[in-house]
Amino acid sequence: MKSIVEQSHDFLLPCLHQGAICIDATLGHGKDAAFFLSHKVKKVYGFEIQETVLAKTIEVLAKSNFYGILAGHEMMKKYISEPIDAIIFNFGYCPGEDQTITTLPTTSLAAVKQALQLLKIKGRMVLVMYPHEQGQNEAKLIEGYLQQLDHHLFYIEKSYQLNQHNSPYLLKIERIK
Repeated sequence: MKSIVEQSHDFLLPCLHQGAICIDATLGHGKDAAFFLSHKVKKVYGFEIQETVLAKTIEVLAKSNFYGILAGHEMMKKYISEPIDAIIFNFGYCPGEDQTITTLPTTSLAAVKQALQLLKIKGRMVLVMYPHEQGQNEAKLIEGYLQQLDHHLFYIEKSYQLNQHNSPYLLKIERIK
């Protein structure tokens, strides 16, 4: 079986091409941004709220087509107006960093709403949800919103490990029209 990270990348892979524009909405150490860049995409935006984490990640990625943004993902539409091919969110905290700095339900929902507006037709988005207490509140709010979306416009799938309570899971979204 593939890990959650591998599954999320597999889902996004068909959208990655030389002209693709991507967003790593929760940049952290840049593993998802690096995945996008490894597929020779045109541009990758990365949102991070911790200045030191962003500086380290920019140094590691060091690509001219990577745009690190020191802002919360809820500010996405302030910085981006072009149609997006692939977007990934990893909610929660940045591994190896201050665990008290986390994504928040209201700002994460605002970011997801903006991301859906930016997503081009046949574009894909993955939300990696985590089951810690804050993550459960976040997931409940985001899933409640996603359940209301028109199924003619967005295909949304939930993927999780049935026999492990509190394991991370994926919400996979494709814009249909």
